[in-house]
Amino acid sequence: MAENSLTTHETPVVRVDFAKEEERAAIVAKYERGRGNGVQIDSWEDPEFEVYMITDRYGFLHKEKLPPNHYSEKYLHQERERQMKWYKMFQKWEKYSHSEKLHKRVSKGIPNAVRPEAWKRLLEVDKQRKPGIYEAAWQKARLTSPDIRQIDLDVNRTYRDHIMFRERYGIKQQALFHILAAYSMYNEAVGYCQGMSGIAALMLMYLDEEVIFVQKPVD
Repeated sequence: MAENSLTTHETPVVRVDFAKEEERAAIVAKYERGRGNGVQIDSWEDPEFEVYMITDRYGFLHKEKLPPNHYSEKYLHQERERQMKWYKMFQKWEKYSHSEKLHKRVSKGIPNAVRPEAWKRLLEVDKQRKPGIYEAAWQKARLTSPDIRQIDLDVNRTYRDHIMFRERYGIKQQALFHILAAYSMYNEAVGYCQGMSGIAALMLMYLDEEVIFVQKPVD
């Protein structure tokens, strides 16, 4: 019998790891529910606030009371003076945005009270907004990101001594999880790597999640 000379094109087999699919879906569901609605949180994941004595001005928790003169009167006075200079600079931002004076004030340290507004202006947030990009990346990530499990582990390790990130599945942990997962799909060449969580969490102390997501790398 003559051999069949027609070429047979085989359909590639797509293998789905159902265990990983289920794990990703379960992790995403916990962050979407947050702390309510019967979510189970292990005791080691959610330490008690009572073991800490005081919160400092930056939101970090301490087991021992800070000394009464932790921030000297001289330091606080200097901080207030710098705040007023920044407020005045905001009013004439076009004049100062690329000036040597701005560089000098940044190098001296941006006062904590003005960091949200200063960071937004320095990062040129309004110019970088891309409506819908963040939400699209998050929706893709919640269904297909291969990094969900590692992101989940790292979120609960990040700034656990800070009041914003102390509660398991709290608002700031949810925001951090969303940013990291979304970025892992938005920039698939990089994906997710450990170390990103600390940078994103620090920015979350002052900015909202969508603003952080759209930021371009600093040259």
